[in-house]
Amino acid sequence: MFDRPRKTSVLVAALVLVGSGLPLVLYGILFGRIPTVMPQAAKTLLHDPNSAAALVAVRPPQTFAAGHIEGAVNWPLEDIRRTSRPDQVPATLRGKTLLVLCDVGMASRLAVSHLSHMGIDRAINVRGGIQEWMRSAPQPEGRDWDRWRTPDRLGSFPFRSSPVVEQAIAVLSYFCIKPIYMFLSLVIVGLLWKSAAADLVALRWAMIWFFVGETACGVNYFVCQETSYFWDYLHAAGMLVCFGFLAYAILEAIDERILGLSDPQRRCAAVRLCGACIKSAPVPCGLERSFYLFIPAMMAVTMMVPTADWHDNSYNTLIFGEPYNYGHLRVFQQFEIWYCSAAALVMFGLSLAILLWKRRPAVRLAMMAFAAGIGPLGFGMFRMLLGAAYDQNRVWFLFWEEATELLLCVGICCLLWIFRRGLFPGFDRWLRSVRVSLGLETKAMDGGKTESLKAG
Repeated sequence: MFDRPRKTSVLVAALVLVGSGLPLVLYGILFGRIPTVMPQAAKTLLHDPNSAAALVAVRPPQTFAAGHIEGAVNWPLEDIRRTSRPDQVPATLRGKTLLVLCDVGMASRLAVSHLSHMGIDRAINVRGGIQEWMRSAPQPEGRDWDRWRTPDRLGSFPFRSSPVVEQAIAVLSYFCIKPIYMFLSLVIVGLLWKSAAADLVALRWAMIWFFVGETACGVNYFVCQETSYFWDYLHAAGMLVCFGFLAYAILEAIDERILGLSDPQRRCAAVRLCGACIKSAPVPCGLERSFYLFIPAMMAVTMMVPTADWHDNSYNTLIFGEPYNYGHLRVFQQFEIWYCSAAALVMFGLSLAILLWKRRPAVRLAMMAFAAGIGPLGFGMFRMLLGAAYDQNRVWFLFWEEATELLLCVGICCLLWIFRRGLFPGFDRWLRSVRVSLGLETKAMDGGKTESLKAG
């Protein structure tokens, strides 16, 4: 049988990992059967005279007229849905490979699905729409399919000149702040590697998944030039799981080390508030009853996330001469806004249902489900707030995301140090032995007592 720390870790992992893995299944259902091509590959086809490819924009006519990619042909999604036979395809597009494009890659998926059911097998969805197309466009000027046409001019895609300070902040975020907090996360994992307490085990897993997520972010940036959906999703899933484990570690620490709510042999620290304790008298538990209000309140707060606006702004800039695109693709926003909020609501609802089960052992299970809800809610809320605050200047989105993660790791290290005597019995003795082995301290025996003297 599992001991309690290991058992709780497995249960919390199951709650959070199953939730974070489900989006891969949903993505496969939505996009797995749709022929899809990345923008750069689509441009290669368009520039190949033997491919007979055409770029088809399925945006509404008024939106297309306000601004579109040079060389694109407008065939609105509404008109595509009204067609039922291949001979109803516009004459200029018949017999061609249709590279279907929209703003963010969602309407184009619907268009390709409809065309495929009509028997047109040369319709291909362009991944990410215009938002991702801009990422592969050269700056400041390009050629056909890399230029933006408006009613009064033809020019480059949206370009924002970044001041030197912002360029330095971008470099600082990726090349200084990120390596520091990734190193600190490994230090924390090493310190907690042999810990058996449930809160420290959960904290260890939080830092493991934090490191996994940030490693995936690094792989996507340095190896895939931020074009991999998989590595970006693994980054998000790692952070979601980290939030869940971190929430459980905090709840477990408050319960076991401060309140004593779940321990049947220990007097609850809140007994002065309740007047009498359920452990010794047939009275309801005041803390449990307060959660009947707190959990629905958290469910109400969760609704802030799916009702938030989309942040589809995308623009190119130069970072010390290197082209770079700032934008947050809609597919990841859907994970953060829709899926994270739905997962949080399910977990909070499950937590409330477990409490209503009215059995004392259910309190710990309710706490696990609650922590599993905090994971997606915390991650989704964090990204939503950053996106809303820095949509027009996303270098600060990047900086504050990285800086907050650094503060998290530094804060955990400080708390572990402050409470080291209670969390790690014998830590000071071990630290002293290390200092002696390094020659920073010497030991002198005097009357059977060990005294530590500073060397030199």
